[in-house]
Amino acid sequence: MRYFYVFHDDGDTLTLQQRENTLDNIAWYGEAKDPKKGPLTVLAALEETTKDWSNVLDQTYKMGSTVFLTNSYTGCNKNNTTDEINCLSNVYTLPERTGKARMITVQEAVNLGCKWTKNSCPVWMYNYLYSSITNGGTVKGKVTSYWTMNVPTSDSSTWVWGIHDNGNLYYGSYNQTDSTNYGVRAVVQIKKNYL
Repeated sequence: MRYFYVFHDDGDTLTLQQRENTLDNIAWYGEAKDPKKGPLTVLAALEETTKDWSNVLDQTYKMGSTVFLTNSYTGCNKNNTTDEINCLSNVYTLPERTGKARMITVQEAVNLGCKWTKNSCPVWMYNYLYSSITNGGTVKGKVTSYWTMNVPTSDSSTWVWGIHDNGNLYYGSYNQTDSTNYGVRAVVQIKKNYL
């Protein structure tokens, strides 16, 4: 049995995120520090782990056009002046792929209240991370953060956005594409008539 939180309801379909990390200690892209290729390492592992999940809809990434909740899944940048997330164009060379689960996007996290500032995300988004108890959660996990689909479109070319155990969106020197101090939480979609 797995537990999920609903973060979007479009009428007949629910988008859910797993309560705990589906995988821990996994790189975003471990072959090289090159985010332009996309999260090939973590997506392959997530797809393998969830391939036998039932009652969830297939989700497909398509180069240059994939949208989840009407937002593109790549190319987000922190604006230091307003502390808001501004979304720009898709920058991946990630080939089309289909799986039972995907990763959260920065845009979805922002829609749920996450910002650059500590404790801005809902507690359920960073509970079950390493220092979550210190920052308002109730359960300590194995890793400090989990990956999003997104890379900044400026600043360092090797950084990736993550959800951290202090309750915020963050990227920086610890968020290198080959870091294994991160996990991933499955995002799935289900039809309400499955319930």
